[in-house]
Formats: sequence, C-alpha cells, structure tokens
Amino acid sequence: MTGTIEPTPLHRLFALLPGTLRDKGYSAPAQLIVSTNYDDLLEQSFRAANEPYDLVCYVAEGELRGKFLHERPGQAPVVIEKPNEYRGLPADKGTVILKIHGAVDRTDPDRDSYVITEDHYIDYLTHTDISNLVPVTLAAKLKRSHFLFLGYGLRDWNLRVILHRIWGEQKLTYKSWAIQLHPSPLDTEYWRKRDVDILDIQLDDYVSAVTERIRALEPAGGAR
Repeated sequence: MTGTIEPTPLHRLFALLPGTLRDKGYSAPAQLIVSTNYDDLLEQSFRAANEPYDLVCYVAEGELRGKFLHERPGQAPVVIEKPNEYRGLPADKGTVILKIHGAVDRTDPDRDSYVITEDHYIDYLTHTDISNLVPVTLAAKLKRSHFLFLGYGLRDWNLRVILHRIWGEQKLTYKSWAIQLHPSPLDTEYWRKRDVDILDIQLDDYVSAVTERIRALEPAGGAR
C-alpha cells in the first residue's frame, strides 16, 4: 500500500467517539467494530487520535490459516489457539477491531493475509464457524449487542453467509439498524427477517449528522 488513501469521516468518527465522550464526562463505549475491509484506515484513525484499540484479524494463508491473531499497537501479535479459552481481550471496555476477512500489513508485505480468491471464499464460508473461531468474549458480544450496519448491501452473498454463521436463522436479540440508501426489495426483506430497521439515507450524511450530535452533546450532569 502506498499510503495515499486517507481515512474517511466514518473512520475518524469511531476513533474520536471514546475521547469526545470522556471529555464530556460520559463513560467511553465498548466498541466492537467488525469489518470485511483489508485496509488499515481504522487503525490509522485510532493512532492519530491517540486512542488505544485491540486488533483481531483472520489469517487466510500459511501455517496459521484459519486462525485469528490478536494484536495491540506496539506489541507482537498473539495466535488465538483456543478461542473458547482465550481471555486476552476486554469484554466490556475499550475498542476491538475485528477483521473477519484478514488484512494487509504495511510493515511487512509478506504478512499480508486476506480472503480474496475463490478458493479462499469457498474454504472460509464452508468451513469457518466465526462464533467458534473468535475469542469467547467477542463471540458472546456478537450475539448480545445492538448492531449498526454501515455501508453493507445484502446483494453480497458472502456477507449473508457470514451473518448466518453468527446468528443462524434467528432474529437479532437486540434492536439493530442498517444505514442503506434506496435498499432493494431483497435487502428490505432480509433485514425485516432479522428485525433490523433500515434508515434510508446516504452514509456520508448519516456520519455527518451523528458527528454533529456528538459534538453538541451536553456535558454529563449539565455542567459546562
């Protein structure tokens, strides 16, 4: 990667949210950001905001294929050998970025590992049960959280399979939302079956509105 791609307002919103809320006297949210992207724009944004995060990334190639790595900035990645026993991640504080399709590595291109070829997808989607591969604390959070789906359309069949592997056929336990401009009948019906509300709005407009609302939020207790 050349470094010419810059983080978007959406990436910066996630990174600035914890510090902005703390500055106003609120508890910072425990964010679990699930991404199918390969880039490191989220990580760039968190580093620029001096905001700590944990990165959990899928390995698509090599001897660790099919496992996830856990990495903190400035520390060597840890292989998650036994997800059901792994307790190295916070359950209710801080930010975790979960990359379920792998990622590029700016520091060492030989460590690039991502689901991209047809064989990768066949192997990933037919043999991978995400809820059994990620650490137990994240698996529990995936099934017991409100979800906000940003920029995803359900015409992408592999996304539908991944969601199915996390939740099966059941509706989501907690109220959730999808930001999607002009959803197709397929999208509308699929989200309805999951009990997910669609907000028919441009993603950039949504991000801008949320950013302004957070900035205008009154300090906790009404103090200034």
